[in-house]
Amino acid sequence: MRIFKKVLLILLFANILRIIPGCCKCDEDLGYMSFNRMDIKNIDNSGEWAMTSYRDTMPAAAVAFEIALFDSLGYYYYSSIPELKSIGFNTAMALSCDCARPLQANYHLTNIKISTIYSISEEIEAGADVTGLFVGRSSGNSSPGNSVYQSLSSIIRQTEGKIYYDGGVESFHIFLQPEVKNTLARFVIDITLSDNSIFSDTTNLIHIVR
Repeated sequence: MRIFKKVLLILLFANILRIIPGCCKCDEDLGYMSFNRMDIKNIDNSGEWAMTSYRDTMPAAAVAFEIALFDSLGYYYYSSIPELKSIGFNTAMALSCDCARPLQANYHLTNIKISTIYSISEEIEAGADVTGLFVGRSSGNSSPGNSVYQSLSSIIRQTEGKIYYDGGVESFHIFLQPEVKNTLARFVIDITLSDNSIFSDTTNLIHIVR
């Protein structure tokens, strides 16, 4: 009899857990946030998948970076579920719903400018504006085999009116098209928003390998 009661209790608890997600009520009201930080990471684009790299080396023909703009407050949240709390479920159980609130940036991207600190070749000298030598791609499409590169202007246009479900992070990869002839590479990236504010940061110093 005791074993039967234990099995019954386990089954009852399992069914309660299955019911909980169906009781979740997520807040679908659109929230607003503002980009206030920019982060630049190295990208290893030498293999099948482009991925974040912490190495300071890149192949001469595979120089790439990830740019992320975000609100440092995060805006990750869990929806409150008063219905569950009122019948005895604790806060930790309610938080298991894990709702993502739709967010829109108050100011979208309007311009990307990239300047090279070191010469790329004899024709492309240090200090040159090399924005046009880069193409981009959403960070979600990191496989070279199944996605198409975009112009940076195309990436910029897509941020206007964009709805974010990932805590308000605008992230994309940029790829330098010509091969770097120098032994070093480093770039200054300026991003302008629609309120005319500018984020400026410098990539890590990259050692070119052949």
